[in-house]
Amino acid sequence: MTRLFTFGCSFTNYRWSTWADCLAPEFDYFENWAQSGAGNHHIFNSVMEADQRHKFTAGDTVVVCWSAAQREDRYIDGRWHTPGSVHFAKTVYHPDYLRSHVDDRGFLIRDLAYIKAVKRLLESCGINWRFLSMSGWHQIDPAYKDAVDLYQDVLDSIVPGFDQTIFSKFLNNNWPTDRHDQHPTPAEHLAYLDTVLPGWVTKEETRVKMYNESINLIKDPKQSGLSKVTRL
Repeated sequence: MTRLFTFGCSFTNYRWSTWADCLAPEFDYFENWAQSGAGNHHIFNSVMEADQRHKFTAGDTVVVCWSAAQREDRYIDGRWHTPGSVHFAKTVYHPDYLRSHVDDRGFLIRDLAYIKAVKRLLESCGINWRFLSMSGWHQIDPAYKDAVDLYQDVLDSIVPGFDQTIFSKFLNNNWPTDRHDQHPTPAEHLAYLDTVLPGWVTKEETRVKMYNESINLIKDPKQSGLSKVTRL
């Protein structure tokens, strides 16, 4: 039995189909561990728990879409809280907290270690794995060159992100601003896969489904497609 496990943030698990849903029909079994707003702390913990539960083995495929570094995730009262970027979650983080407890260099060092740890785990399992990214991992501030140089082999394992592929024309202002929801549409997710993982989507019905979903997004903007897994 072929198994697919995916990890990430809302670019992996959202209220419409993502790249993970494009890949799912290619496998016998599928679990999507991603959570909206998740940072790489959450992603790291999710990969480790999924391996602990399912024991990744030959024949499995794991695809991780790493999130942005400036995020904090916490496990409180029996669930993960993933509010997204500390710089934008103004109702969660007080300005005093941001001044005294937030350091972008520290976030980068933390997350590079997480990515390296997951890389080593997946390599040791002898499985098929790929690292995608939401954005930012190929455009790190030159001020952090020492960290980049130290972890260059880890960064080289991450394929170009959405920001460098389907959204490359929006690099100067990060994301599309001409629509109410800046998340990629199902068709854009499919285009991203075709760019960074060519040949992975083989089923024509998947392509039809993604294009149809993209057409109907405005007609049914509240549709819920978020998948859930059993987890601590």
